[in-house]
Amino acid sequence: MKRALAFLLLMGMPVAAQDIAPGKLTIAGEAFAAADVVDARAMPDMGGTSGIMLTLTPKAAQRLAALTAGLAGKTMVVALDGMPILREMIRAPIRDGVIDIPAAYKLPEAEALAKRISGKPPLPDDLAE
Repeated sequence: MKRALAFLLLMGMPVAAQDIAPGKLTIAGEAFAAADVVDARAMPDMGGTSGIMLTLTPKAAQRLAALTAGLAGKTMVVALDGMPILREMIRAPIRDGVIDIPAAYKLPEAEALAKRISGKPPLPDDLAE
């Protein structure tokens, strides 16, 4: 699959969003797979920048809650391919499986980063879509 994708890119052929290879996501030093991510989406704000909302599967959310339970008063780092995208002081365990990455990106950058996190486009806003 990677060879075919590389060939398409070299030939200048369009690549569908679902063909984006996910990056290596780590949360508090623990690896999370693309399969652990239900949804990653850009969230524009009124100031013209965008953040990212990352939603984990129930099983991954339990792992996150356990990880963050021991981090009260400490900094949690979320990284993609070894590059930190969030450093946040943890005040209480994150039990809902949702991580908000603050608005520090332009919308196209946030959308691309969200796709790299999950390896797929965001879920539709409406399940009827």
